Amino acid sequence: MEQGIRISRGVGMSRRRVIAELDFSSLPVLHPFVLSLPQDRTVQRLRDRLCEVDGEALMGGVEFQRFTSRPDHHRVWACSADGESRELECRILIGADGSHSPLREAAGIRRTGQTHPDHYVMGDYFDSTGFGPVAALFLHPEGIVESFPLPGGVRRWVARVGKEDRGDLAVLVARRTGHRLDPASNSMHSRFRTSSYLVDRMNHGRIVLIGDAAHEISPIGGQGMTLGLLDAEELAPLLALAVNGRLPGEQFNGILDRFSSRRMAAARTAARQARINMVLGRPLGPSFIPLRDALASRAFASERFSASVARTFTMSNTAR
Repeated sequence: MEQGIRISRGVGMSRRRVIAELDFSSLPVLHPFVLSLPQDRTVQRLRDRLCEVDGEALMGGVEFQRFTSRPDHHRVWACSADGESRELECRILIGADGSHSPLREAAGIRRTGQTHPDHYVMGDYFDSTGFGPVAALFLHPEGIVESFPLPGGVRRWVARVGKEDRGDLAVLVARRTGHRLDPASNSMHSRFRTSSYLVDRMNHGRIVLIGDAAHEISPIGGQGMTLGLLDAEELAPLLALAVNGRLPGEQFNGILDRFSSRRMAAARTAARQARINMVLGRPLGPSFIPLRDALASRAFASERFSASVARTFTMSNTAR
């Protein structure tokens, strides 16, 4: 939290005026804000902490190859960057290896879902907006533009574009929002499309999938990595009980079933919200914009509705 930017408010804008506002600071939760911190810094902080706890726990540069299962353990084969093969044994095998999960493929675990037609461009620029720690959504006939602060006086911009659109992000932002970005200050630029894929359940015997390996959702809304962290937070104490011999096998399997049900329910909730975000961000005919703006203004004038949306964006409804 010391390294990140605490976003306590969000605004929705259309035709250069605010049509909706969200206040996260009034939520009755321990952390009533969205913390903005680049993923690489989040990962580095976790790696640093892991090294503090156990300097030999992380084996860098080692790639999973295959595994076999026995009634009481798994045997895993891996290969290091220098070609050296390794064999490891474990009682519980966790797949936290991303949306293209090699473990999921090796275990033959199926997932269902789809790749969406939505394409986006994203970039980080020096923040000259004056918004400070406020996130902004710009609803434009050509498609949505999202903007939120990052540490170091930087602001991230994400814009929906057409499949063949290769236009300059700075030009696009200026046209849709009126804000001018300094191209020389650009420190990151990427293009991506969105997908939603879910497994039926996260536990398959003593194999457990978490994070994107189990539930890949659209990154719009920034909830995917947080879902994975919440998976790990809930799974860790269960693993501690199991490896310390405090849970018989059948009891542990039942606990994993309940863990999977809770976390997959949270993933489905986040996936639904991500789909809503995508639909709202798609191009809209000019004749529909006044009606859309009026409906949004009226909806967000309701404290109950605003609080519900705020809980969704802060993921208060997907944590334990």
